[in-house]
Amino acid sequence: MPTLRELLRNLSDVSVSGDQETSVGGIAYDSRLVKPGDLFVALLGYHTDGAVFIPDALRRGAVAVATQAPDVTVADGIPHLLVKDTRQALTELAASFYRYPGRQIRVVGVTGTDGKTTTTYLVSAALEAMGFKTGFITTADVKVGDQIWRNDTQHTTPEPVEIQGLLRRMVDEGMDYAVVESSSHALALNRLLHCEFDAAVFTNLSPEHLNFHGSMEGYLRDKMKLFSLLDQAMDKGVDKVAVLNADDPHSHEIAAATRSRVIWYGIDGGGVKAVNVQLLPNGSCFTLLTPHGVMDVETRVTGRFNVYNWLAAASVALGHGASLDQIQRAMLSVDSVPGRMQRIDEGQPFSVVVDFAHTPQALETVLGTLRPITQGRLFVLFGMAGERDPSNRPEQGRVAARMADFALFTVDDPRFEDPMEIAEQVAEGARSLGWREGVDYLKVPDREEAIREAFRRARPGDTVLLAGKGHETRQVIGDQLLPWNDGEAARRILREMRGAGFLKGS
Repeated sequence: MPTLRELLRNLSDVSVSGDQETSVGGIAYDSRLVKPGDLFVALLGYHTDGAVFIPDALRRGAVAVATQAPDVTVADGIPHLLVKDTRQALTELAASFYRYPGRQIRVVGVTGTDGKTTTTYLVSAALEAMGFKTGFITTADVKVGDQIWRNDTQHTTPEPVEIQGLLRRMVDEGMDYAVVESSSHALALNRLLHCEFDAAVFTNLSPEHLNFHGSMEGYLRDKMKLFSLLDQAMDKGVDKVAVLNADDPHSHEIAAATRSRVIWYGIDGGGVKAVNVQLLPNGSCFTLLTPHGVMDVETRVTGRFNVYNWLAAASVALGHGASLDQIQRAMLSVDSVPGRMQRIDEGQPFSVVVDFAHTPQALETVLGTLRPITQGRLFVLFGMAGERDPSNRPEQGRVAARMADFALFTVDDPRFEDPMEIAEQVAEGARSLGWREGVDYLKVPDREEAIREAFRRARPGDTVLLAGKGHETRQVIGDQLLPWNDGEAARRILREMRGAGFLKGS
């Protein structure tokens, strides 16, 4: 076990009182998870200063604490680290504790509003087609080699203790690359320091999390931090590449701010480009144009937006030496990504699709993908998260009214807001385009009942899109975390309805 002195060797802006030869067995930021021998970092939170949990951490066996408040009292004999910023200190301490694993593995970061999780999966697939062993960290899952498990941290990008610990595990298990979904929150809060990125991908930008970032300008600045980290990263023997969406105007600001080699991708522009795009019910075909040659390719993931995601993944792989044959092989290797255009088939005569789309742009993209491959009516079911971007709520309702035939506005993660008040704000947007309650849409306070109602109304040839929750395995209602997964719920309800003879046309 390292000593405090060893952990602090590369930290700045820290003063220590107490025995620096104290051995540290782990780093903890949640007092409930403290194990005997841990260093407890008391994060300054949005509602509570973690310093109030120091007594609990000490009862559980913490041997040292870190705070950013000088007036915090710590028990006699317990070393106290006073730091300028506990969030940055947590990252620094975690990286030091796990012996800077980002220096020993090639790391790809993926950021943007939409498409991050899918692109992370596809980058991993492209690198594996090159013969590399990969791990990844996404909103949905964590992968190390052949092992995949759910990301249950409630964060797109986990806290640095988890990130650095996972990178260490990837190094120890012989992975060549780690692909890390890099959220704007994580970048703003310095969770991704010391990842030592070798490639950074930007997918797109549309309004989201503006309650946190303050403005679109602030949101973009935080996304751009990934490319600053790329520029600052240590040399690991491969080109540092910034992979940018040529069809998103925000990319040009990023390109002007990075010193790394830029690879542009897109459909309307870019050096890695898709032309002759044909969108199919179960994938797409296109001609891939690259500086290395031209090839006709096909994929098994649906939608124009997934063509962009594959172009981004191909650009990373090409930037690190892939052949076109390897790219083509990768594109045939992925059938789906959890909670992203995930089809649910229990023998029902209509289509059911689960997707994480939870912003107006993402919902419009998914509905636009499903519309031309839907023979009948297009239903959409979604809610909007509480304490998040209220301006998106009526816009989401307008998207539904423009692009669907019927909508069910229901609960998502209301937190401490009234879910039916959120649904009403969504409905206001739909009514502004002439939709009528009971005719074009319903407000349903229970998500399971909303899904049942959608299935009761669906006929052969229709499509029902369950949007907003995707891969997620819980609902946040007040301070409760309640088990929930749209895909599992849909399968269970379809089986029950089929057994009871309620599925029309089955």
